[in-house]
Amino acid sequence: MRMTSSRVLTSASFIFAIALSAPLAFADQKDDLYKKGTNAANAGDIQGAKDAFCALPADFNDAAANCKIYTDSVAKALNKSHLNYGLGMTDLANNDFAAAEIKFKNVKMGPDVAEAQKRLNEIPALKQKFQDQQSLAANNAAAETQNKQKFDQGIGYFNGNDYPNAEKVLSTVTGSHQGEAQATLNKIRSYNAKMSEAQQAISAKNFAGAASAYGQAIAIAPNGPGNPQGAMADAMRMASAASQPVNPPVNNPATRPQPTVRTIDVAAYMRDGQKSLSKKDYKRAKRFFQEVLGQEPNNQEAKDAIAQINATDTSTVQASDDDPQLSRYIGAFYSGQYATAEQLLNTYIFNSPRGKGKLGLANFYLGASMMTRYYLTGANDTNLKREAETKFKAAKAVDGFAAPEKFVSPKIMKAFQEAS
Repeated sequence: MRMTSSRVLTSASFIFAIALSAPLAFADQKDDLYKKGTNAANAGDIQGAKDAFCALPADFNDAAANCKIYTDSVAKALNKSHLNYGLGMTDLANNDFAAAEIKFKNVKMGPDVAEAQKRLNEIPALKQKFQDQQSLAANNAAAETQNKQKFDQGIGYFNGNDYPNAEKVLSTVTGSHQGEAQATLNKIRSYNAKMSEAQQAISAKNFAGAASAYGQAIAIAPNGPGNPQGAMADAMRMASAASQPVNPPVNNPATRPQPTVRTIDVAAYMRDGQKSLSKKDYKRAKRFFQEVLGQEPNNQEAKDAIAQINATDTSTVQASDDDPQLSRYIGAFYSGQYATAEQLLNTYIFNSPRGKGKLGLANFYLGASMMTRYYLTGANDTNLKREAETKFKAAKAVDGFAAPEKFVSPKIMKAFQEAS
């Protein structure tokens, strides 16, 4: 009986001892946790401090206050890290690799840490790629500048009729100006081919063929090397001497328009034209500018003024209206400068808007010049005859046009009447 009582007493004592030791153990755990939070805070580990202080009972020392402090600190740090990650991505998109690297290194908390580290690892390769692209762009820009200089130099040679050097330089042009360079090269080669063809025809005493080839060279480059217009005139004279054209287009000098046209003071006419234009006297203004173009066909200011008048003035030029510019071009025909006359008349027709200008008269004299050359060169160039007939048809198509039959030979008038 005593033994049983002793055992009961011993068990009770053990349980009592455990009960007494439990609060002491928990107290030790809280002290340890508080110490852990303090150490984390001192080490700058705000996440560890928050976790430790917030795990303690709110009434343990200043755990509640520290929990709030480090909870707020962690929230701010997370926001700052997220912001740095976003700013770093912006810097990366702008190729500001140094700034991006600083931002990504300051991503120290939260879900963006792994991505920030990934970007940091990518930066060296991205930086090298960007530098390579910059170098390539700089090299391309330098090459483009060099090609532009070569293109300008080649065009300078071309405009100066130095075709050999122009061809030599333009053939080396690449880049954005290569197409323009090739177009000019094609023009040079076509021109040279036609001039060579004309010279071979002269050697073979095929003067009509030479005149035709010179005419095609003039169409490519009117003022090219070798004086193609003068050479064409010479060829036509030789063709005329070699063949006896029947009924050449020579008219009664008393009724024929004179080829010599008076000269004008271009500056004064431009001023008077501008004054009339400002007063909206379009007809008077146009006469002044046409007089200028009759003397200086390439005067850009006069061309622009006439273009402005054509765009503004809706009235139609009547067939009876004077046109000094056209009269000068027709004068070239009567003076025997057929190539020049055809070039100027073509320009006149091209620059005259529909319903403006004396297109019937211009087309008639263009056809008359071509038909004259056809007869002067032996009446063998069927293509030239066909072109002349086309111009005659265009003249007939103009309402109200009447051919000036008193001023051209019957042979030309017959060709005009038969063109249909």
